[in-house]
Amino acid sequence: MKAPAPPSRRIALAAAALLAVAAVILGVTLASGDDSGSGGRGGARDTGGGGLTAEQRRRADQLVSVFENGTTRIQYAYAENLHDGRGVTAGRAGFTTDDGDALEVVRAYTKREPDNPLARFIPALRRLADGEGAGEADADGSRPRAFPDTDYIAAWKRAAADPVFREVQDAQVDDRYFTPALRAAEKAGLRSPLAVAELYDASIQHGNGSDGDGLPALVRRTTAKAGTPAEAGEKAWLNAFFDVRVHDLTHPVNPDTADEWRESVDRVEALRRLAESGHQALDGPFTVTAFGSRYTIN
Repeated sequence: MKAPAPPSRRIALAAAALLAVAAVILGVTLASGDDSGSGGRGGARDTGGGGLTAEQRRRADQLVSVFENGTTRIQYAYAENLHDGRGVTAGRAGFTTDDGDALEVVRAYTKREPDNPLARFIPALRRLADGEGAGEADADGSRPRAFPDTDYIAAWKRAAADPVFREVQDAQVDDRYFTPALRAAEKAGLRSPLAVAELYDASIQHGNGSDGDGLPALVRRTTAKAGTPAEAGEKAWLNAFFDVRVHDLTHPVNPDTADEWRESVDRVEALRRLAESGHQALDGPFTVTAFGSRYTIN
């Protein structure tokens, strides 16, 4: 599960957000780039029948980036320990070291580029994912050595300059977050691109696991509350989903998320405001206000 961007992180990224706004004024599209100015598709693609067009997907990715990083510009090189119990959070979707997310990204990258700056962290990432700590216990049986956050963060930032690493991040987002959200939307009978984008954003933040905070549980609770989208109407179902998600953010099953998630309610309300203003088709350009700042989605 993903923690939202805390206020300190959003403030740190304010300069990038201002640059993005300036670029919009100049008519430059930034959503497909990364934070170093190098290229990358930024997740934009045609997802085929029943999904989003390439332009709608790009706007959905921009929305997620606003909520995760405080900018419409995809942040492949972001890396920071948020001290939220998940170790280092890094990359365009906040891949974390302590729950196996980052391990899968680094493994996939190493399969394509064996000689990369992150490969040497695989053993420690595997131990963290298995709940064994970052390193071997000392001879006296004391706690394992701490994960080398500083070295890992520097290596992640170096790797983000590689187009292959950015492609790996895109593929991981598709496989682990977007595709499950798209399937959930199709199974529920949701039709609007905004509904798909909302489930995608929830998939990024809440994950797709079987726990009570995951996307599947949120969808089940919404249907139990409002009926299916066919019964309630998609607009009413989506509004109920917003309510269920806000309740989960303020009363999460996993107590480790409580402090961070309480600060992220406006992430959901921003999407609710889009729905209320008639942007169900995700046609651009439009503006979104989140955490007190305005962003232009092209």
